[in-house]
Amino acid sequence: MKKSLIALTLAALPVAAMADVTLYGTIKAGVEVSRVKNQGVKTKTATQIADFGSKIGFKGQEDLGNGMKAIWQLEQKASIAGTDSSWGNRQSFIGLKGDFGTVRAGNLNTVLKDSGDNVNAWESSSNTEDVLGLGTIGRVESRKISVRYDSPVFAGFSGSVQYVPRDNANDEDKYKHVKSSRESYHAGLKYENAGFFGQYAGSFAKYADLDNNAKVVKVGTENPVKDYQVHRVVAGYDANDLYVSVAGQYEAAKNNTGVTGLQGKKHEQTQVAATAAYRFGNVTPRVSYAHGFKAKVNGEKDASYQYDQVIVGADYDFSKRTSALVSAGWLKQGKGAEKVEKTASMVGLRHKF
Repeated sequence: MKKSLIALTLAALPVAAMADVTLYGTIKAGVEVSRVKNQGVKTKTATQIADFGSKIGFKGQEDLGNGMKAIWQLEQKASIAGTDSSWGNRQSFIGLKGDFGTVRAGNLNTVLKDSGDNVNAWESSSNTEDVLGLGTIGRVESRKISVRYDSPVFAGFSGSVQYVPRDNANDEDKYKHVKSSRESYHAGLKYENAGFFGQYAGSFAKYADLDNNAKVVKVGTENPVKDYQVHRVVAGYDANDLYVSVAGQYEAAKNNTGVTGLQGKKHEQTQVAATAAYRFGNVTPRVSYAHGFKAKVNGEKDASYQYDQVIVGADYDFSKRTSALVSAGWLKQGKGAEKVEKTASMVGLRHKF
């Protein structure tokens, strides 16, 4: 009897200790089929079982009194493809929340990434994110080790500001400060009323490093630039089973490689995207279109960055937590000898818990 009582007491302790902790996550995966046509030459068709960004997380809060709460979250990738992932590699933070708003520090979504919820509504693996997802316009979205403030909602309006310190942006230089600072600043404004919404999200860094696809990479990897900035505006409607959104995005920077004749030359690109969906019972068909205009690279127009993309698909909800997914995408980028066409399709399943 005593042993049974002790065992019951010990078993109850973790439950009591974790009473304010919420376990949550999403498992989503399926079969993807994709192919690339580069300069008229087609690759073989690739067929893969792929993870679409599964995750698992823990979050909680503590009431501190006077309307203030301590909040925290630890979230990580949980790929069903078996890839190795570490703790806290998705949005993870600790902070305070009250009538003044919310302050958090940690590995946080940038304001641009949060606005992506109203830009890219598709599921895909990292291998097909630029075909089955709006990954090209979304290349500016990221998580940063940063501090962020989100305001309360006033008459439908709310705002956010975020700062990434130089020594978090470039950890290898933290004791030397040999490299120019890669600190960055992020801000956003949101409005919601009766289903209508509008968002602005932007970022600025005095110095940054971009790869050949204009995506921010580790310092010293490729293409250092100066005065790197991104501005995105999103507007739409989400109510009465109808979802519509349109987005416009502008990126700009100046060459900072030090090469004679190229130093200070401007990089620019503008992209637009639109999505529409309507729910019929358990089925939600959806379509998206995105277009990238010719980019300006070192002050000259470059058609290799111009693209058109179409995605069509539908979700079928078995329940509030489990859905079947199907989609197909087409992307054409560049012109002439540099033209690349990608096609992909997928069938998958998503479960939220």
